[in-house]
Amino acid sequence: MSALSPESLISYVPVLLPLLMATAGWCVGRLARLLALWPRYFVGIKPVMGWQGYFYANSLLYTNHWSKELLEKLSGLQQIFEHIGPEKIITHQLSNLRPQIDGIIDDVMNENNAVMWENLPVLVKNRFYVRAHRLLPRIIDDIIEELGDGLTRILSYERLLKQAEKQQPGTLKRIYDILSRRTFDSIARFCAVMGFTVGCFQVVIAILVQASSIYYWAVSGAMSVFFFFWICQRWIRYPYKPITLGRWKIRSPYAKVRQAQDEELAKLLAHSVLSVQNIFGALLNGSRSRHTRTIIRKRVSILVEDINVRTFVQLTVGPIGYLELKRTLTDKLTDAIIEPLEEELFNQERAAVVEIHLKQRLARMSDRLFYAQLKRILEPLSIIGGIGGFWLGALAGILQWLLLYL
Repeated sequence: MSALSPESLISYVPVLLPLLMATAGWCVGRLARLLALWPRYFVGIKPVMGWQGYFYANSLLYTNHWSKELLEKLSGLQQIFEHIGPEKIITHQLSNLRPQIDGIIDDVMNENNAVMWENLPVLVKNRFYVRAHRLLPRIIDDIIEELGDGLTRILSYERLLKQAEKQQPGTLKRIYDILSRRTFDSIARFCAVMGFTVGCFQVVIAILVQASSIYYWAVSGAMSVFFFFWICQRWIRYPYKPITLGRWKIRSPYAKVRQAQDEELAKLLAHSVLSVQNIFGALLNGSRSRHTRTIIRKRVSILVEDINVRTFVQLTVGPIGYLELKRTLTDKLTDAIIEPLEEELFNQERAAVVEIHLKQRLARMSDRLFYAQLKRILEPLSIIGGIGGFWLGALAGILQWLLLYL
């Protein structure tokens, strides 16, 4: 008898039936993840009919939740700033600004006050240059110190998340992916195992009661797979606390993958959300940027507060021209101060230090905190998982019946 003859293929049917249910179970986890992230933009007719990936439809809720329930409990912004190293920032800025300061002053003066600057006595010019070089370390030190002291008043994790998403689109999605990807993979595998088990029971019951109706296979499949996603939400977190039995320690499926998740999360946060570039970008471009610029303007203004320079400038261009000069110089120096902080090498160097700190903090955090993150991700998808499971189970049941009786 040929291996592909109808008589031979019939012998594989008892194995194929549970495999169909296993496939339906596996698809439940994949469907939930797919509909959480797809489509990015609403498709359909608002508000009557249509769908948008749950994550994208509720990204603001996730941003608020992660900032308050995860990042604030992970580490304070003040601690992050201390690990970045204010002294490292100051040293890096000075090494870049010192060679540029004379050119910056010349550019500012020549931009709107070329005649005045050209006629300024060399002695006064040199005094201005020397004064700038002498005061620059103090100015930078005072700016960084004041920004560091007021960091929690000016910034929040929520603003940093929004700034990171603005500068590197997809950052929030990557955080969501890190917190959920391994969970959805585990759920898909466990649903497949449950599906195979249910399929075996279906076959046994069908043999015992001689069930041959399509309704038996479709309804039993639909009702079984309907509960898979709900069961997995509990299974992935059980036991909530590790159970020790002699030499063995029983941990939840989620707890087993936490180390890999923590390392990936620490790296992403350190190199994007909590990077030097993102923090100072949020300080200068966020909703409270005016406060940051006021601090910088106040500190920079001492460059032109020299009595000889101030008097000469006011006599030459008037009080309004003097104020305009101060504003232009502040803007130029602000750009010059931020530019070194955007250097990739410097950001990578400081991010490596922050990453180590975050890994240590994450390792000390309990599983319970992350179960709360899982709950926020999985619970909204329960209805999708249930309805999707119902129809996938029904479809698998119909295919089982067709294999048996057609």
